Parts: sequence; C-alpha cells; structure tokens
Amino acid sequence: MKVRMKDIAKMANVSEAAVSLVLNDKPSRISEKKKQEIKTIAKELNYVPNIAAQSLAKNASQTIGVVIPDIENPFFSKLCKQLEEQFRALGYLTIIVNSNDDFAVEKNLIQMLLNRGVDGLIIALSNESFSSKEEQERFLKEIDAPFILVDRHVSFTGINQVYFDSQAGGKLATEYLLENGHQNIAFMTGDFKVPSTLDRIEGYREALQSYGLEVREEYIIETGYRFKYGMEKAKKLFSLLDVTAVLTANDMVAFGVLKQALVSGKAIPEDLSIIGYDRLEMADILGLSLATVEQNILVLAEQAVTLLKERLTKQKKRTETIILKPSLFKGESVKKIK
Repeated sequence: MKVRMKDIAKMANVSEAAVSLVLNDKPSRISEKKKQEIKTIAKELNYVPNIAAQSLAKNASQTIGVVIPDIENPFFSKLCKQLEEQFRALGYLTIIVNSNDDFAVEKNLIQMLLNRGVDGLIIALSNESFSSKEEQERFLKEIDAPFILVDRHVSFTGINQVYFDSQAGGKLATEYLLENGHQNIAFMTGDFKVPSTLDRIEGYREALQSYGLEVREEYIIETGYRFKYGMEKAKKLFSLLDVTAVLTANDMVAFGVLKQALVSGKAIPEDLSIIGYDRLEMADILGLSLATVEQNILVLAEQAVTLLKERLTKQKKRTETIILKPSLFKGESVKKIK
C-alpha cells in the first residue's frame, strides 16, 4: 500500500503541512525532536515522495531531455552515459531519445519532451536538420525551454552551444600524415551539409596548402558516419591507386575501411595509412592501435551540463559558445614514408 503524507502526519500527530515542510527541508518552527520523529517515521514506512506533485509545486520536473542523432554510434552512447551520470549527481532524471538523424523525428521528440515538462534539453542535431538552415533556425528559436547544442553546431547567433574545433581536428590529422611523408591523402568525410564536416575539410585543405600541395577534389569522398558506409566507400578509395593515406569522418568509418581492406587483401598501414576521428575505446578492445583525433567526451559533457545548469538556475542569461580543442592519438596505423 502506498504511504501518503497524511499517514505520516497521523502517526506523528502533526499536520500534513508540517510533514511537507520537514521532508522538503523547508524553514519552520517545528522542534528538532519532532523533525527527527517525522523523518524516522517516513524512513520506517519507506515513504516515496510524489514527484508529480512536487513538480507542480516547484514548477520544475527535475528532468532533462537529451536528444541524439544515432544511439548506435559509440561516441553518442558514451556522451549520453556521461550526461546521465552528471545530471543524476545534480538530482535530475535524464530522458534520452534518438532521432535517427531524421529532422522530422527530431522535432517531434523535442516537442514530446517539452510536453512532458522537461526543465531543459541537451541536443545533438540530426544531419538532416542542416538541409534547411532557415527551418532549423526557426525551430530552434521557438523551443520554449533552456537548451544546449552539443557536438554539431550552428552558425547563427542566439544559441548556447558546446563543440570541438573541427577545423583544428582536420588540420591536426592531415599535418600528422604530411609529417610522415604522405602527400596523396584522401578524406572520407561526413555529410557535406553539416558545418563540422565543412570545418574539417577546411582544416584538411589548409594543411595541404601549407605544404604547397594541390587539393584534389576527387580525394574528398562524402561518406557519412557509419561502419557500413566506410565499407561501401572504401571501394572508391581503393580505386585511387596513388593514395597512400586516408583521414576518415570517425572511427566507425575507419573500422569499415579496415574491414574492406581485409577483404581486399590490403594491409594497414603497410599499403594504406589511416586516421580515424573520436578515439573510441572499441579500437583498443579489438587490439587495433588506430591513429585518431580525440574529442574528450567527459569534458564535452561537463561543459554542456555546467552551461545548462547556469541557465536553469538563472545564473547566466546571455548565450555562450564554447569551442573545445581536440588532440591527436598517434596509434600505429600511420606508416612513415621515407
């Protein structure tokens, strides 16, 4: 049987209002002895507070919505885990939903979360949302709750966002290949509509040009972010016979290229050097020391949680953009050309 406040009030011989004040640690004139008695009774009866009633009283649900584009991508899975743990430590329940990179689904999920009274949102935008910048901007600016964009950023103003410097990441990886003697470097990119993809391509171009090398457009292959796309587009990559190295959109695509290389009888890095993006632990589990651009997910989550908390507690009102710096894990998948 569900224990109610009035049951505790009856046993403690006080009013329900008094029980509410004590259990919610509100200021009152109730003696310390009576407070302890009320708390002891509540504990012995295994009293569980009515969260819905508390939410109505506080005009807050203590719930955060997290919207991600692809739960199967280990990068986003790990990000969700970090966000959930950090919000739980602050007393928030996290509801995680997956848009499957579909803008219509994304909009519907966000509205459903708002209808359920979430206090705030963390959003990693779908690829498809970038197909119409005007619609994307209009939708985001109509969201009636504090929210933070993570990972995939937008170029327009008035939006709180935390993301890694993709241009720096693309340049970092390309420079490492150049330093190891590679000149014919392909880039299996993400979706051309997504700003972070364009930023990484710009970093790639910048690095090649700094070495006085021509940027060959046929070396830039729009691939996506999934393992199967890496396998599929690796066939086109292997047809570029003079290519000695490739930078990929993420580690999952790199794994797809590695799988196709195995099928095609190519050795990594003897026949082809490869650099991933994200530094997924899966590479270590597979016994593969993959060179990759590392984006620290813990730091990303911490910054996003702090930014949203400041908005929820009204500590800050102005919008902020936090750009984090990636690093390079050198691994053993890049061959030095003499």
